[in-house]
Amino acid sequence: MKKSVNIGLLGFGTVASSFYHIFSEQKNEIDDLFSMPVNVKKIYTRGKSHPVPENIKKLLVKSAGDIIDDKDIDIVIELIGGIEPAKDIILQAITGGKNIITANKALLAEHGEEIFKKASEKKVHIGFEAAVGGGIPILRSIKNGLAGDVIKSVYSIINGTSNFILSKMTNEGGKFEDVLKKAQEKGYAEADPSLDINGTDSAHKLAILGRLAFSTSLTMDDIIIEGIENISQLDISFAKELGYVIKLLGILKNEDSKIEIRVHPTLIPSSSIIAKVDGVFNAFLVNTKFAGPLSLTGYGAGGNPTAGAVMGDLVETVSGIINGEGRRDFIMSKIKNKLNIKTKKDIISRYYLRFSAMDRPGVLSKISGILGENSISISSMIQKGRKVEGSVPIVITTHEANEAELLRSIEKCDKLDVITAKTMVLRIEDKID
Repeated sequence: MKKSVNIGLLGFGTVASSFYHIFSEQKNEIDDLFSMPVNVKKIYTRGKSHPVPENIKKLLVKSAGDIIDDKDIDIVIELIGGIEPAKDIILQAITGGKNIITANKALLAEHGEEIFKKASEKKVHIGFEAAVGGGIPILRSIKNGLAGDVIKSVYSIINGTSNFILSKMTNEGGKFEDVLKKAQEKGYAEADPSLDINGTDSAHKLAILGRLAFSTSLTMDDIIIEGIENISQLDISFAKELGYVIKLLGILKNEDSKIEIRVHPTLIPSSSIIAKVDGVFNAFLVNTKFAGPLSLTGYGAGGNPTAGAVMGDLVETVSGIINGEGRRDFIMSKIKNKLNIKTKKDIISRYYLRFSAMDRPGVLSKISGILGENSISISSMIQKGRKVEGSVPIVITTHEANEAELLRSIEKCDKLDVITAKTMVLRIEDKID
């Protein structure tokens, strides 16, 4: 019978240092809960972004191998990030029979199926709640609370940087570039914010969430990814006038065994629950067959919230070790055959279209004629005659249309001699609550 459970901690950056401090504060309660000591035995860190306190320098080791090769370590908590060497370290640890806890969204999105397959073979547990939604227990809710239900759709705001930028532009005005600079000054955006604003960070999280929600194989290539870098104050203003706000959404839908998985800026009704989620907050709206709509909101990043999710995984993992459970995660052990993934040409949606046109008679009739030829029905139209950089904006919203036909229409419209710039196309999601 085990007399203690030992942890090897990889990393001592923002999340890892927060984890260690929370763990130290809660250690007595954890020990009492399991009636045995749970210890951080060794720490390996490559950088010096967060100085290691003097009282724990004795725990530092020179390499990750010192943790992997230690037979007394039961759990490896990987918080160094990136693909390599994290992937190699985790696979070695799994091979050695160690349980894993990680917040590494990029690694799990791009190599998760290989890692979970290995974990299933070795019958070790992988905790990964912190990889999606920071401190919001979205994965545990799906994996445990909704395990017997059928998930129909998930609408999510899963990138705090993009949500902060769009919220500021909506509530206070300003150009994208200026608001991005403010986000960087406040520490909400990285010096290189490209993965946040181009949708890649959200897509990493959505791939993990989609595998779990639909028990299917997914790759990053399956995801439609568009960022917010082209959103202007003009589009935000028109969206307001139409009764919408623009959010970078991660969307999952499962209809007739065909999956939609996409990340893009989206017009959503200003009255909807997640339209009111501003700043660096994240949100998930899960629609299920039996339980109905469920919503979760909270901090999607940051040291303490993410470390709190790691703590939840730790308690679950220690419980499994003590109870002698052969741990297997639903994400791989119950995976189905790969479901059909909808591509852009399969998507049916409503659309927001902003044309930049010369101020001439007959422009609208030319645009509407092309849309009509491709079975695109107009729902509403705004044309006020105000010039923006020498052109008149014409905003049209459509009824539901096939995206392939819609894009063909826009391609034809953009070739008209009266159109002065590439047309802005955004999807509209009305039925998210």
